Amino acid sequence: MHYLPNHSNEKEMLKKMGLDSIDDLFSDIPEAMRAKKLDLPPGASELEVTREAEGLMRISKGGGDMPMFLGGGFYDHFIPTIVDNVLSRSELYTSYTPYQPEMSQGILQALFEYQSLIADLLHMDAVNTSMYDLPTAIGEAILMSNRINHRPLFLIPEYITKDKLCVIENYIRGSGIRVEKVPFLENRGIMDLDALKGMINDQVSGVYIETPNLAGMFDPGVLRIRDILDPRMVYVVGVNPMSMSIQKAPGDYGADIVVGEAQPIGIPMSYGGPSTGIFATSMKHVRKMPGRIIGASKDTEGRRAFCMTLSTREQHIRRERATSNICTNEALTSISAAVYLSTLGKTGFRQLGIQLASRARYLAERIDALEGFTAPAFDGYFFNEFPVRVDTDVCGLLEAVEEKGVLAGINLTEEVGSLKGIFTVATTEMHTHHEYEKLVQYLKESREVVS
Repeated sequence: MHYLPNHSNEKEMLKKMGLDSIDDLFSDIPEAMRAKKLDLPPGASELEVTREAEGLMRISKGGGDMPMFLGGGFYDHFIPTIVDNVLSRSELYTSYTPYQPEMSQGILQALFEYQSLIADLLHMDAVNTSMYDLPTAIGEAILMSNRINHRPLFLIPEYITKDKLCVIENYIRGSGIRVEKVPFLENRGIMDLDALKGMINDQVSGVYIETPNLAGMFDPGVLRIRDILDPRMVYVVGVNPMSMSIQKAPGDYGADIVVGEAQPIGIPMSYGGPSTGIFATSMKHVRKMPGRIIGASKDTEGRRAFCMTLSTREQHIRRERATSNICTNEALTSISAAVYLSTLGKTGFRQLGIQLASRARYLAERIDALEGFTAPAFDGYFFNEFPVRVDTDVCGLLEAVEEKGVLAGINLTEEVGSLKGIFTVATTEMHTHHEYEKLVQYLKESREVVS
C-alpha cells in the first residue's frame, strides 16, 4: 500500500477523474485566492526530523522539569497506575468515539458509572457523559437556561478567566442572549450579592457563579443565591470536582445546573487537554440538557442492560430540535475520571481533599510571613489554590522566579484588570517540602530584585 502518492499513481488517479493536472482539482477556486507557493523548507528524512524534534524538546521545560505551582483549573495530581492500565485496554483506547446507540455494553456501562459517580459527588439528578471542557460546559449552560425560560440576559461573575469569557461570547453569538458581569467585593474576593440583587429583573435567565472562584476562594454566597432568584431563573454553579471532598454539594443548596472541569480527578494535564467538561442538572430540566445520557434498563430476556437514554445532538435528531452541536465527545477521559474515583473510594477521596487544603494553608502561612506578601490576599476559606498579594510588579516577580527554575503561579491581573498585584499559587500532593522551601526562598529573593 502506498502511503504517499508517487508520480505514476498520481497520473492514474487524475485519469480516473478525467483531469489533466492537480490544478484542475482546484478549478472552482478563483485564481486570486489560490496559494502560489507554500513557504516550506525542503523535505527531510524521518531521522532528521526526529533529531530536530529532540533538540527542541531539550530546550523546552515542562512541569516535570521544575516545581510548578500553577493552577487555574488544571492541576498536577498523582494518577494511580491502574487508571492507565484500564484505559489502555484496546476496547476502550482504540474505539471510535462512541456516539452510536449500538455501542458495546462495556463502554455504555463505564459511562453509566461515570455519570453515577459524578451525580453522587454533586448531589444532582442527572449527568451527561461529557462536554469538551469547563468553558464549553458554561456556554452550554447559558444556552440551556435560555431554552428553559426564554429570557435574554444571563449574569456571570466579574472574576472570570479570559478563555471562559471568549467561549461564552462565541456560544451566545447570534442567539439573542447577552451577558452582564456581577461585581465582586474587592476586600473579600467573592461575589457582591447586594449588587446581584440590584441586577435581577424579569429579563434575567440565570446566574453563574464559581466556588472555588478565579482567586481560589470558596464563595459562601452560593448558599444564598437560590433565594435571591425567582423560581423561573436558572442557578448555575461551577466547581472543581476535587473540592467536593470537603465542601457542600451544589445539589444541596438549589443549583439547577452544575458544571466543572474533570481534569483534577484522574486526567493528565496533557498540555491543557483533552479533558472532560462536567455537566449535571436536576431531573425537571433533563430534557433541555445537551449531550448524551446512558441509562440502565433490561433487555428482552429481562437481563440488566445499558442503553443511550437521551441523545439530543444534531447528528441524532432534527437540527432545529437539537440542544447542542458539539460534534465529538470525551468518553475516554470520562472513563478515566470514573476509574480514578473508584480507585480512591469515598474515604481516600475525602482524605486527599483534607490533605490538599492542609498543604495550601501551610504554604499560604509561609508566604504570608514574607515581607511584602499577603497570603491569602482576601479573608475567607480556600481549597488547594489561594491568592497572594505582593507590593511589587507581579509580572516581573513571576518572571524572576521562573528564571530561577520555579513556576510560582498565575498573574490574575492579566485575567481581570481590577485584581492589581495579585497572583494565585496552587499546590497538590505532588509537591515536596523541599519544593515549598524553594518557592518561598525564590519569592523572597525575587521581590528584593524586582523592588
